[in-house]
Amino acid sequence: MSRQTTDKSQSNSQSAASAKAAQAKDNAARTAQDVEELAELTYDELREQLELVKSDLAELTSAVKRAGQNTARHAAQSARRRGRKAYETAEDGYEYAADQVEEALGTAEDFAKDRPAVALGIAAGAGFLLAMLMSRR
Repeated sequence: MSRQTTDKSQSNSQSAASAKAAQAKDNAARTAQDVEELAELTYDELREQLELVKSDLAELTSAVKRAGQNTARHAAQSARRRGRKAYETAEDGYEYAADQVEEALGTAEDFAKDRPAVALGIAAGAGFLLAMLMSRR
């Protein structure tokens, strides 16, 4: 009987060990499944985050493009305004100079009409000085 008891005890031990091994195998399989699901979840989350980053980058690129276009538009408008202002200033200067020359010519004509001999003397003197300056060159 002692042999039977020993065999039975061994059989029970083997059964218990087999049960523990089966349980450990099941636990390992469940753990592997959990890790796989977690990895898939993490991969999906990473993919979603990557898509969000792509979307944000596209929006940022678009915003930078719009800002650049607005800056270029404002610079062009400013250049046009300054060009118009410079043109108007030059035109005003031309008109002022033309008015001054016309007024000076009018004054010279009046002087020549009032005092023709003096005007002729001044013209001759100016011509003589100009001839002297030109001959020294």
